[in-house]
Amino acid sequence: MPVALITGASTGIGNALARELARRGWAVGIVARRGELLEALAQEIRAAGGKAAWATADVTDRGAIRTAALQVATELGPIDLLVANAGVGSPGNAKRLPVDVWIATLRLNVDGVIYSVGAVLPEMLERKSGHLAVVSSVAGFRGLPASAAYSASKAAITTFFESLRVDLRSEGIAVTAIHPGFIATPLTAKNKAPMPFLISAEQAATIIANGLEKRRSDITFPWQMKLLMGFARRLPNWVWDRVLGSVKVI
Repeated sequence: MPVALITGASTGIGNALARELARRGWAVGIVARRGELLEALAQEIRAAGGKAAWATADVTDRGAIRTAALQVATELGPIDLLVANAGVGSPGNAKRLPVDVWIATLRLNVDGVIYSVGAVLPEMLERKSGHLAVVSSVAGFRGLPASAAYSASKAAITTFFESLRVDLRSEGIAVTAIHPGFIATPLTAKNKAPMPFLISAEQAATIIANGLEKRRSDITFPWQMKLLMGFARRLPNWVWDRVLGSVKVI
């Protein structure tokens, strides 16, 4: 039975993906800061006939996420797949100089991903097998209003994983960057701006699981958002600035 480690699994995409992978026959290790939610999810998975282990950790604590990964591996076996999903998307309009928000966002969304990779990669390199995946966002394709740190963090981890994919190609380790559009989660529930092509966390989990099973290097969805952001990437800056400058976020 293959083993997946999912960070940020207490709610949202991570929670739905854990249930979906368990349904497909994966043993799932779930990690987040809120132990009571992880325990409830693990019990749900086991009650449905699946296999799960959980560990609490703050992914911005390098030692804690390494310890959590080792705990999961001890209970379930070697980790075949990492889904670095933990992240935050707090808005911060530059006019308000939200420096603390920017730093906290980058610390969780970038440092937390790097520490999560570091927690599982040594054993994957030893075995010359494994799969690293990160939940980035279409927000990393261009800078969105009131989302400087969020867009920057998602762009950073996308290119980080692209480099990993090149470096690890000869080591038998697959690398996947996941770029969701708007997903109905507790994180997006706080959004005041329009959220076109919104889909449920369960729908997102199905799409992600399908892509991971095919070991795709990129999973961008829904298709409407993929097309829209692909077009947006090609817009001249003056058009982008004028269109997005009229969007009221906060």
